[in-house]
Amino acid sequence: MGTSISLGNYEPDEVPEPWEEYQYRELSSAYYTQSVNMAFKSGDINLVHCITALTSLELNKCFTDSEKNIDIYKVPRKCYLSALTIYMDNKGKIVKGEKVLTEFKLIYDHSEKRHLLDTSYKIRKEKEACIDAKELHKDILENKTVTFRSGKIYILKKFHEYIKQASLCNRRTDVNYTNLKVAENRDELNKTLSLLGITTAAVGFIPGKAPVIADTAMKILGMALSAEPRFSLAEYTYPIKGPVYLDNTTIIQKYKRENSNGYISPQRPKGDPDKENRDLLKELEDFGLALK
Repeated sequence: MGTSISLGNYEPDEVPEPWEEYQYRELSSAYYTQSVNMAFKSGDINLVHCITALTSLELNKCFTDSEKNIDIYKVPRKCYLSALTIYMDNKGKIVKGEKVLTEFKLIYDHSEKRHLLDTSYKIRKEKEACIDAKELHKDILENKTVTFRSGKIYILKKFHEYIKQASLCNRRTDVNYTNLKVAENRDELNKTLSLLGITTAAVGFIPGKAPVIADTAMKILGMALSAEPRFSLAEYTYPIKGPVYLDNTTIIQKYKRENSNGYISPQRPKGDPDKENRDLLKELEDFGLALK
């Protein structure tokens, strides 16, 4: 997601994010889709629908030079895990959106020689709801922005491409976006898209073997989407399909605040983004985020 802004009476104002105060920040971004059951009220009854849930997962690892004599690579990291999820029906309409921000801390473990979860630091959660579905659908697909009820607006970049693919897939085919990713009969699906006049690129279809879905990945993503500080497997509802990693790479961008003659600049990108073949969910598991 891009910079957060909030519409005032006249011009939009930038809203400072908690990770912007640090000297150094490493942002890792990854994208996922899964099919989930969700209940919607119809008259006096709740009807359960199969919904496509697309998630933009961003991990901000932040740190500042210590006043003590500590190697910069061993300084504790404050982490902010942002999970923005857009829910879409099988007609390609966006029906809901929400963001869960998880705050936790990593400390350097000298025996493991890497950063691990600081279990003494209380995990904090904050949940924000998007505006109503009709306005949200237009904002996202036409304006490439997502608006929250608090007034915050985020500019969508790469995530917008996946949402657009999913809307087209759900609207014009007989499989939803997640099934498109995990279907075993890839050749048959390829023929169907061709008959419908839909290019594989338009819906993000990749011919060949379907991706393998790791059980741990489901639970870690479930933790990121949960508003509860302590994630419980006893309350975890498995998705119908997925989650599926929408890209084989995780995008990593580093930021730094410069100090020049007492003036401290805002965070600015250091070089171009890197693409690494690593799964962000696996990285979170390796940190030791507990699955109780």
